[in-house]
Amino acid sequence: MNTAVKLTEHREYGCIDPGQTEELLSMQLSILEMIANDMKTDRVLEELCYLSEAMLPNSVASIMLFDETRHHLNVRTAPSIPAEGIAYLDGLKPGPKSGSCGTAVFTGEPVFVENTLTDYRWHQFRDFSKLFNINACWSMPIRSSNETTIGSFALTSFENRKPDYFHRCLLDTSAHLVAIILEREDHQQRLQLASIAFENINEGIIVTDADRRIIEVNQAFTDITGYQLEDVIFRNPRVLSSGLESPEFYHKFWHDLETYGHWSGEIRNRRKNGEVFTEWLSVKCVYDDNGEVANYVSILTDISQLKEAEEKLRHLAHHDTLTNLPNRLYFQDRLDQALSHASRMEKRLGLLFLDLDNFKNVNDSLGHQVGDELLQRVSEQLYKSLRKHDVIARHGGDEFLVLIEDIEDPLELRHIADHIQENLRHPVHVNNIEFNISASIGISIYPDNGTTRDSLLRNADAAMYEAKKNGRNRVAFYTPELTDTVQARVSLEGDFRRALNTKQFTLNYQPQFNASNGELIGAEVLVRWHHPQRGLIPPSEFIPIAEETGLINELGCWITTTACHQAQAWREKGLKEFQLAINLSPHQLSDSCAFKLARILDTTGFPAHLLEFEITESLLMESGCKAIQQLFSIKELGIGLSMDDFGTGHSSMSQLKHLPIQKLKIDRSFIRDIPGDPNDVAITRSIIALGHALELKVLAEGVETEEQMEFLKREKCDALQGYYLGRPITAEGFEAILNNQ
Repeated sequence: MNTAVKLTEHREYGCIDPGQTEELLSMQLSILEMIANDMKTDRVLEELCYLSEAMLPNSVASIMLFDETRHHLNVRTAPSIPAEGIAYLDGLKPGPKSGSCGTAVFTGEPVFVENTLTDYRWHQFRDFSKLFNINACWSMPIRSSNETTIGSFALTSFENRKPDYFHRCLLDTSAHLVAIILEREDHQQRLQLASIAFENINEGIIVTDADRRIIEVNQAFTDITGYQLEDVIFRNPRVLSSGLESPEFYHKFWHDLETYGHWSGEIRNRRKNGEVFTEWLSVKCVYDDNGEVANYVSILTDISQLKEAEEKLRHLAHHDTLTNLPNRLYFQDRLDQALSHASRMEKRLGLLFLDLDNFKNVNDSLGHQVGDELLQRVSEQLYKSLRKHDVIARHGGDEFLVLIEDIEDPLELRHIADHIQENLRHPVHVNNIEFNISASIGISIYPDNGTTRDSLLRNADAAMYEAKKNGRNRVAFYTPELTDTVQARVSLEGDFRRALNTKQFTLNYQPQFNASNGELIGAEVLVRWHHPQRGLIPPSEFIPIAEETGLINELGCWITTTACHQAQAWREKGLKEFQLAINLSPHQLSDSCAFKLARILDTTGFPAHLLEFEITESLLMESGCKAIQQLFSIKELGIGLSMDDFGTGHSSMSQLKHLPIQKLKIDRSFIRDIPGDPNDVAITRSIIALGHALELKVLAEGVETEEQMEFLKREKCDALQGYYLGRPITAEGFEAILNNQ
């Protein structure tokens, strides 16, 4: 309502004499001047009450407002009413018979009571009237800008009286002014909250005008970029430009901003000190009433550390953690690309398979620490032996692969192999010990010796064994006559099939412990093959055979059934319950995998929640979506899933969050050198933090020293496994541990 206009209209009709009109206008102007001078709200409300009282002698003014519940009214301002009177009024509940103020708020209409002692609306408040000598009470509802009733403005008189038109206008004007004053207060509070948020938010904020000139920044912007407001005021945000983004990038940026009114994405900018950093930037257009851009508001987040962490994980996914050379998975991808290129261009390529001679003796006699350092030195020599465009990778253990593209003559490969062997002849010193290293090298050629990755790798491997058989430190090209290796492999496959039927496999159990209190909480099941002639054959030798022949499903079912039977027997003896962790090959993840597991649980009676399968991230990523779907089916049975050897594969964080896993197992390669190696310390901390951020449990394997254990405890790792805490043992030995528990 525009009060000034309303009063003018009244004056024209003669309802209010000019003097009264001037009084109302003067009061209105005084109050508006106080608002303009930013006087405190309570002081302005008091002055309004005093001015109103002055226009109705022998009266007191009061302002009542709803509380937070909007069920009761409390006195906001009543400067002339004593404290005991205010205490009586506070908590008034609006209703049809709740005095002048309560009734006015309830009905939303003015209430003019001439005699409180006889008016029915004051019946329950007559004691209050008598106590404070109240005769008349006029009340006007106060409405906000959206016409919601928020309280009342009242004039209470100490004599019986009926309001004339001037008094009605006085109440109406005063109630309207109260609404203005309170909305000003609410607006100030919102501005204050916005200012607090603007200055305390962690993201940097830039506000520009329509001409893209900076007019405001917050403290976070200064913290991130190093620029103060005075450094960038009225300058274009391009002051932050790193010069690393292309013109096409900015063309799309402005196209999207002008088309959609907003844009967000990664951008590389430069701090005041010249340092380039990566930020996530969101820009939004702010339009005026005519639909024209009035401002641009940009919110920027420094994601440099996140990008560095992603880059480290990406590097880890494609590089061997010990030698920093590309790993087998990366090499396989590069080989596939090279084969595709060679096929299109009708080129030849060579594959070198290197195996260090007698390296196992170093590990057995001097320990893995010396062996690992020696591998690192040898890897450096191998890398320096090659041309820039050749690709070398660690295949595993002391084996390396080299890819040579675009060869014209196989003799080139022989020269490269000879050059490698020549470089390896230089002695290597580790811990004051001199080592003379040599390598046996097998070579296969595309397309002469194979047209697929697997055939080339298999034939280069066979050639390498031929080189070893002929005296080591030699180079051998693959020929069809090299069948010894293949025959040995076929023989081992036959032995493996017989082993499944003749009970040559046994299970060992390695305990897992709660890191915080040392309580035994689980055991990893490890399969062992006792060959009647060859003795103990390591899983690294027979598991690949099982996977390649499809026998892994039969072996996996035997392992799971045997382990569940054993664990259930321990439960029935009343021994401590624990979680049974079994390695699960992605090759087992067929369509019937979940059904088979459900049948095993039903047969053995072992509870699903005490069973956990460990999956290897690199093999899982290779297996694709079908395998991942099977994992969800397994989880639905109540079986737990953990990611084994985490950090050594190539799963990204975006993939990880979509997998149905509950636990991460930190690979032993990261644990081995902590707390001495700062890189391994940083990686281990990051994996623990990542796991907890994703609400996953984290288990560290390969704990071999007290220092490693204490470090992992401090970093809040959930569970531990390793030789320092307990070696893999037979079922009888593990039962003894359970008895002690």
